[in-house]
Amino acid sequence: MPTTSTRLSDVIVAEVFQPYVIARALELDALIQSGVVVRDPQFDALAGGPGASFNLPFFNDLDGESNVGSDDPESFAAPAKLIAGRDGAVKHVRNKSWSSMDLTAALLASDPVRAVADLVAPFWVRDRQKVLVASLAGVVADNLAHDNGDMVHDVSSDAAAPATAAELISDEAVLVAAQTLGDMKSRLSAIALHSVVHTRLQRLGALLPVHDPQTGDLRYHTYLGYRVIVDDGLPVSRGANRVVYTSYLFADGAVAYGEGTPKLPVETERVPGAGDGEGMEILHTRRHFLLHPRGIRWIGAAMAKTAPSNAELANPANWDRVYARKAIRFAALRTNG
Repeated sequence: MPTTSTRLSDVIVAEVFQPYVIARALELDALIQSGVVVRDPQFDALAGGPGASFNLPFFNDLDGESNVGSDDPESFAAPAKLIAGRDGAVKHVRNKSWSSMDLTAALLASDPVRAVADLVAPFWVRDRQKVLVASLAGVVADNLAHDNGDMVHDVSSDAAAPATAAELISDEAVLVAAQTLGDMKSRLSAIALHSVVHTRLQRLGALLPVHDPQTGDLRYHTYLGYRVIVDDGLPVSRGANRVVYTSYLFADGAVAYGEGTPKLPVETERVPGAGDGEGMEILHTRRHFLLHPRGIRWIGAAMAKTAPSNAELANPANWDRVYARKAIRFAALRTNG
């Protein structure tokens, strides 16, 4: 039986612990399970290699009209140009440490390795979601400043009177937000909501359950055919009178994800003097990853270090849209609830 003398260094083997944490985090991440965030081998390679930011060349879609042929040998067709662009992503370099005192209960479990990993994995899921939410906030702010807000539908206000139905989430508001993608709106597959907004839809009876066909267990709900993701980390802004909630509509693969391996992804450290000389161990975990909204170039105009903080991710000065609107796989909706 494990005792209080179980040490982190005894149970944490990096080669076993780190893959389990990553796999468990992928299982727990609703954005990954929904298909909104998709792991890409190219991004894995970038996250695991040298460099802090990366250029991602692309070609714009071909447009214009086809040529009409003739029987005139002196008339030549003019070839159209292939127009290239440049997307760009940044590597996130993050770490978090816990002391053995923080993990005492897990170390007393019958399977301490799994117990500790089951604490660490959810932390990294939440942290990765914070990174994405901050990135989307920066992208939306840039869109409002430089692209006429063509990715955002805003029905909110800061009026002193109670919010009207037109200022709250509704079928119409969501469909208008989806229409910002034009005929590409059919690609949208998921909607991320703050729990306050989610509760309104519950009260309206607008959510439909989807159950596992094998077990009958509830898997998720849908709204207007979109898979519902609930996250209280989504942007909430408080005005003088009202609260504004930002929801997001996503298509599959809206965000590219890659996971690298730091030199020492997991490390334990003993601090003999801690606990008045009784000693303490520290578990260090490190993550190098990319989490990139496709088509929005990271320009890194306002950064203090080589890797950005969440506040810097939310800064619109660090983003610039390089894809056409229809090629961006998400839209934002602002409501008062």
